Amino acid sequence: MKRSIFVILGLAALLSAPAVFAQEAEAGSESAEAFAIIPNLEPEETTAIEQNRTKASFKSNLKGCRIYLNHNFQGVTPLTLSNMVEGFYLLRTEKDGYNYQENFVYVEHGKAKTFYVELQPGEESKSETKTEQAQASAQTSDSTDDSLGDAK
Repeated sequence: MKRSIFVILGLAALLSAPAVFAQEAEAGSESAEAFAIIPNLEPEETTAIEQNRTKASFKSNLKGCRIYLNHNFQGVTPLTLSNMVEGFYLLRTEKDGYNYQENFVYVEHGKAKTFYVELQPGEESKSETKTEQAQASAQTSDSTDDSLGDAK
């Protein structure tokens, strides 16, 4: 009788354990928050290669974007990396004057994947462009005013 009570209590504890761990992961876990915020980047192209090989290529709408995998600099676009360990990587693509982009990518054995990232001009870049346009417009109107003054 005592033994069956302990077995029932033990089973109840095991069945409720995953819910407890899930609550802990959800409540304040930085990694859980990162997975919720940073989107996965699906490969643009996937091809089969030798079973024990991996290959990942990174392309962008801009040449010379810096590529970081798990916060480690790898090179600039276009970039191809081989013999990587299978798994998820945090990809960060950045270039001066543009908004950086972070995505999770999955590299698997026996696959060659190509990932394409499109960066958008940053706020600083947009404001510099507007300032340059305003200056050019002001210079044009100044020269127009000067030529009108000469005509009088």
